[in-house]
This record gives sequence, C-alpha cells and structure tokens, in this order.
Amino acid sequence: MARNKSAAHDQWLLFLLAIASSSCVISSCTATEGEGVILMNFKNSLSNTSALDNWNVTSRNPCNNSQPLWAGVLCNNGRVYGLQLQSMGLTGLIDIDTLTQLPAFKTISVMNNGFRGPLPDVKRLALISVYLSQNQFSGDIPEDAFSGMGGTLKKVYLANNGFTGKIPSSLVALPKLGELDLGDNQFTGEIPDFQPRDWMTMNLANNRLEGQIPASLSNLNPADFEGNSGLCGKPLSPCEMVKKKGSSDGQRIGAQ
Repeated sequence: MARNKSAAHDQWLLFLLAIASSSCVISSCTATEGEGVILMNFKNSLSNTSALDNWNVTSRNPCNNSQPLWAGVLCNNGRVYGLQLQSMGLTGLIDIDTLTQLPAFKTISVMNNGFRGPLPDVKRLALISVYLSQNQFSGDIPEDAFSGMGGTLKKVYLANNGFTGKIPSSLVALPKLGELDLGDNQFTGEIPDFQPRDWMTMNLANNRLEGQIPASLSNLNPADFEGNSGLCGKPLSPCEMVKKKGSSDGQRIGAQ
C-alpha cells in the first residue's frame, strides 16, 4: 500500500513538473511573439522599409534564443536586446513609445539614414548606447535630454546632424559615459565641465563652440576640437584675455 502511495506521489510530481515546463515554454514563446508584434508596430512608424522586409510575425519570431532572425535585430536569451538599423535608407518616426514595451532593450543604432526632427526622447529607455549620427536631426537638445540615464548610458553618437544650442548639461551627469561624438553639428556656447575620465571617444569638432576648453579635457587630441574658431586653451592655442569696454573684468577668447 505504501509503495502504491509513493508511486502515485511520484507520478503527481512528474505531472506538475511537466505542466511547469510547458508553462515556461509557452510563456517564453508568447513573450517572443509579443515582441515581434511590438517591432511590427515600430516598423509601421517608419518609411522606406524595404530593408526590413523579413520582419513578419506570421513566418517566424524575431529571436531564436540569442540568434536574431529579423534584419537589424539584436537578441539576448530570446529577447530583443537592440536595433542595428544603420545605412538602410530609413525615414519617418523613431517611435520611442513602442520601444518602451521591450523589457530587455538596451541599444539603438539608426546611423546613416534620413531621419529628421528633434532628438528622440531616449531618456525613456534604459539604454547603454545611442547611435544617431549621419541623419538630419536638428534643433536644440533639451538640458534634461539624458537625465536619469546615469546608471546605464555609456555611448552617445550624434555627429553629422543639424543640432543647435548648448551641449546639454545632462551629458555631464553620466558617470559611465566613455564615448561621445557631437562633431559636425552647430552647437554653440561653452563646453560643459565634464569630470575627468578615460575617454574612448570624445569628438566636438566642427561646431560653433567658444571659450576655454575645460581642464578635464585638456589632454585630448587637438583634432577633437578643431573647426571651433572660438575655442582656446589646451590642447589648442592659449586663450587671450580681452577686457570689455568700461569694465575691469576680462573675457577669454580664442587666439587668432
């Protein structure tokens, strides 16, 4: 009798394990399929999407574990980890609202496409890297554009666009930031006082920046600052002190 009870108990445990395993598989599959639907919604905000023709939830899911099955999709453990959509001729809207629905989303690259308008509201995403260079984005970037991203953001590439105004101060408050490319825009004003760090990339060339380069950046390559006639100080030429008319205070300007 005891043996029968033990055998019945074992069979019941096996049955529960089978249900649990099936639930995990179904849950994982549903999650992957759900992310496919989310990506299709994101695609609907884009134009000229022929490079994304294999995005199709009826044929296959975007990820097979860590192997991407859709063009430009990055996967990790069956989840959509990022988008790598550079040089695809894309235009339209980068739908941040839709991307917030991807729980493992960490990186986006849309470099060398035809996107226009203001900087997308990337601070709504827990990103490690943002690659928006070589598009037609424009306008001033809000001071708080990168607020709240200090725990994750390491790479920001905004070069070769039409951004104007001051470099946003929220970039200074990113302790993990090690790659920053703002070259070939129309940024004005002084360079914010970044804390010293080992920069892998720091490019502010070909803007309209002025004033003395912060001491924390004085050990960088002069090429990182070229094309800004109003900049001075190491690693560029020394600043000249010019007195304002009727005042004893001096203003530092780039040596001509």
